[in-house]
This record gives sequence, structure tokens and C-alpha cells, in this order.
Amino acid sequence: MDVSIFIPVYKESNQLSPMLEELTSQDVTKEIFVIIDEPTQDFLEKLKPLQNKGAKFIINEKRIGKANALNSTVKLSTGKMLLFLDADIQISSDPDFLKKIIMELQHSDIIDIKKRVTKDKSFLSRMAYYEYFTFNVSSWLASKFMHQCPAVNGAAFAIKRETFEKVGGFHRVVAEDIDIATRAFLQDSTFAYCTDVEVRNVVYSDWRRWFTQRRRWSIGQAQWTVDWYKEFIKKFAKKPQVFLPSLFFLYPSIAIFFLSALTPSLWMYNSMLFFSLFLSVKFNIMLPIFLVSLTTANLLKAIVISLSGFAFTAATFYGFSRKLGFKEMKLHELFVYYFFYSNIWIALQVVGFVQVIALRTKSGPGWKT
Repeated sequence: MDVSIFIPVYKESNQLSPMLEELTSQDVTKEIFVIIDEPTQDFLEKLKPLQNKGAKFIINEKRIGKANALNSTVKLSTGKMLLFLDADIQISSDPDFLKKIIMELQHSDIIDIKKRVTKDKSFLSRMAYYEYFTFNVSSWLASKFMHQCPAVNGAAFAIKRETFEKVGGFHRVVAEDIDIATRAFLQDSTFAYCTDVEVRNVVYSDWRRWFTQRRRWSIGQAQWTVDWYKEFIKKFAKKPQVFLPSLFFLYPSIAIFFLSALTPSLWMYNSMLFFSLFLSVKFNIMLPIFLVSLTTANLLKAIVISLSGFAFTAATFYGFSRKLGFKEMKLHELFVYYFFYSNIWIALQVVGFVQVIALRTKSGPGWKT
């Protein structure tokens, strides 16, 4: 086989049928495995018409977890290349989808595939569009300047079988996709970001499910950081010019903190102080004016820094959106993402670190490791 394809499903998936239609029509030698944990009765009924679509179905009545399900199924496969696809994605209508992935993987050990969120009328899908865009930019930067990357977005990625076996497959951790990419990265495996093909991610549109997912992600990222931070410090020291821009794209609002540290306050305070002294001499009301001046100086600094940070972020995002083909960006949506959504996500990540470091949390909500 040229490629073995693995699609893990928990309970059910609305995207599975069109995904199989697209994959089975591809003109490459392939095998497709659909591994389902705890399927619902309704989903089992929906599977019946799919049985003859060229995929092998593995049904687990009890939940064994994504890492266990994938590791055990890889042992049943024969492909030289392994493609992992989440069950909540849509594959673009490209007859050469798999051919392009196979060609890309001939020159690299592991590849990340371009991902674009399908925007609908929901607020969360519009915000996730920018969130996933930052994942793409970070992967592109690592591919372009290092040919290595410590992380992949597990919704769609491929890896050579020999690399998969060399790193020992998936580990039983919350962020199993990032973890396997990190181990490949530390063993100097080559990496590429595939721009020729893309998948579309269908994201949650209600806050409850979004919050549960992000809590799991935050715990997974915290565990990942605790496990590998020493190795990353060494790598960061060698390539800060790549890692720093990637951090900026993943957490654009941190630009505010850097600008705050770099922006001198003295000239603002001196200007306000001079103004207050002038008024005090003229009108003999020095103290109230002086206090108001200090408050105004701080407020002015905060406004200048916030708007400057957003302007820089918007210009940078716009440039990379044209480079990578993300042309659905809107300034007002990016404004909300920058000042509201990304800061909520950072707060959840802080909570995740507290849970992992202080409370010794080992798994995320609704997840099986």
C-alpha cells in the first residue's frame, strides 16, 4: 500500500460518509481504517450503507482512547505512509488529494496539512477561523526556516511508518498529536507544511462544548510543556528567530505586554506633569490636576499600546493570509479575536497549567488516555 488512512471516531460523526466518498475515489493504492469507540445505536445504523465503501471498520463497544485505538490499528496496516484524519473534518474535492500528500511525504518524515475552519453564522466558528490560521502560520514558518517542527495539528497529518515506529507511536497523553511530533522533532525528523491540499475543520458552535474542548486542550498543552520544556529551551536558544514569531501568531495579544515593557512612560508623565504645573500656577488647583494627569498618562499609554499592538497584528495577519490563501479575514472579526477571544484562551491555558502543576491533573474532561 502507498498509504494507510486512519479515522478515529468517538460515538458518532456527521462528516464520515462524505469523507469516505472522497477518499475511496482517490487513484492510489490505499487502505482505510475507521476505528469507532462506543458508537451510538443511531450511528451504527448509519454505518450500514458505508460498509461497502472500501473501508475497514473496527468497533470498540467500550472506549479505549484515541492513542490506544490508533496504535493497535497501525499494527494491522501495511502502508509505507500513515495518514491520520479526525472525524470532524471535510476533505476538499481534489482528485489528487492523496497523491499530493504521498509526494510531499517522500521528501519529509512528517507533514502537517493545511487546515481551514468552515465559517458559519456562529460566533465561535468565526473566531476559530483565526485561531486555526495561527496554527497554519506557525507550521509554515517552521517548515520554511527549520524543516522541523515540534508540533502538528492532529486533525490531519501524515507520517512515514518508519518514523512512527522509531518514536514508538502515540503515547497515552491528552495531546497525543503534539507529543508524537515533539518526539520526532527531537530525533531530527524532517518536517513539511503541505499547502497544496487542505481540509476544512467543522468546529463547535456552542460555548459549553467549546469550553470542554478548550479545557482539555489547555491541560494537554500544559502536560506537553512540563514534559518537554528542558529540551525546548535548548532548541529555542539555537533558533529564536523562528520560535518567537510562532509564539506571536499563536498568542497575538502578548504583543501588548512586550509593547508595554518597551514603551517609555517617562515622556507621558513629564508632559502631563508640565501641563498640571502650568494649570496649577494659572488657576491654583495643582493637586487635583496632577492626580488626573497621572491617571490620564496611564490610560493614554494603555490605549496607545493596545491599538499599536492590534495594528501590527492586523498588518502581519493580513500579509500571511495572502501568502497562505486565507482571504476570508475581516478586520472587525480580527479585532474581537485579538482583544476578547485570544485572551479567554490564554486565561484557560493558565488554568490548565495550575491544574497540571499544582493539582497533578492527568487527563482532560471527556477524554480517555
